[in-house]
Amino acid sequence: MTAAPEYCRDCDRWPCECDSLEVDPRFLQGNVDYESLNGFNTSHWADAVLADGPIRVDPVSDAFWSYDHGVWREDRKVVARRLPVKMGRTFRNGNISHVSAYLYARLLRDGKTIRPDQPDTSYVSVPSGLFDIATGEIVPHDPDVLTTYQLQFDPEFDSPTPEFNQFLTSILHPDDHARVIDLLAYLLLPGNPEQRAVMFCGSGRNGKGVLLSVLESLIGTHNAAHVSLKEMAHQFAASELYGRVINIVGDIDGDHITHTGKFKQMTGDDTVRMDVKRAAAFSAKVWAVPVFSANQIPTSADTSHGYLRRWEVVEFPNTFDGSDTGLRGRLQAELPAIVGRLLVRAHEHPYRISRSESGQRAHDMFARRSDPVRTWIAETELTGFVERKDAYEDYRCWIEDGNGKTALTKGNFYSRVAAALGDPKTVKGARGWSFGD
Repeated sequence: MTAAPEYCRDCDRWPCECDSLEVDPRFLQGNVDYESLNGFNTSHWADAVLADGPIRVDPVSDAFWSYDHGVWREDRKVVARRLPVKMGRTFRNGNISHVSAYLYARLLRDGKTIRPDQPDTSYVSVPSGLFDIATGEIVPHDPDVLTTYQLQFDPEFDSPTPEFNQFLTSILHPDDHARVIDLLAYLLLPGNPEQRAVMFCGSGRNGKGVLLSVLESLIGTHNAAHVSLKEMAHQFAASELYGRVINIVGDIDGDHITHTGKFKQMTGDDTVRMDVKRAAAFSAKVWAVPVFSANQIPTSADTSHGYLRRWEVVEFPNTFDGSDTGLRGRLQAELPAIVGRLLVRAHEHPYRISRSESGQRAHDMFARRSDPVRTWIAETELTGFVERKDAYEDYRCWIEDGNGKTALTKGNFYSRVAAALGDPKTVKGARGWSFGD
């Protein structure tokens, strides 16, 4: 039994999971003369590292997290960063592994852990304290509140936002203003209890990029992930979203999305496998809300209710000439007041997103453009009851002749129509659907 495992550069963890080394149980029992372990006082130097600020360990990923200025952040190399400064000229590289292994074990023993996949939904950290969502007040920072991100501005609750109001009026449908305010407030809060993803859509200069930049300025680029809808199916995507509040990607392309399983897992409160570069894989939940913007909505192999129901779609119907070059600067000046307004909204209606007719139309448009079969249903001239085989022939001609794409197989086509119109009916022994109702 070794006193402590050596630091592993392959998996970047203490204790290393790549070999059979174990932590000496005397570290956990707390009854050992530490000076007798190679003449190095491990406990003393662990305390010295902790003196620079609280540290916790994530029992799922095995990573250290450190607390600073009201927020917890993953900090795998916290010991390697702090210990040399504490030890000065007596420091040796091997000291890192001993202190890290001991500290890891002691934190686990004492219950000093953090679960980034289980956010505290009571507070939002801001520079001056913690915004209490239930009371609408700001209370002092507290390391026992496990906040993993911090908004970039202290809220100004009583300041007006005339530029922001005018901007929203100019870019949105009139009845969609309140829903978008609810949506922005939702995005500032920890967690994703409504299992939502957001799509800003509309072609050209329509303001969606400016609104995304406002949102990212409020949250902070370092608090956001940037994984595209197509990339969410990739091996390392989930780990990039782990512990993040939001995933923002502007101007995604309109390519076909073949795989949506990981997307639905990451927006559905499901446990996801986390593949991490130079570290061992683990499984946890992701709660970062995906927010995308697109000129052209990507088609999807998945048009199920389980996929489509997740989307909050915001249409930007207007086009601008780009001559107002001072707009971003004026909006930046209002960011503290915008934060205040959104947090007040979150306090009044926590985790609630209102409905609007424009929002429903935008969602219907998103569903049709995601699925060519739904577009065909909207455009076909078929009326009344139509047998399945006749409906398929009309669709096949439409998709191949008019759209230059390959038709789905009959089985897939029937499933898509059933998802849109319901199960087929049987009339005089023939199965089909009613069109044009």
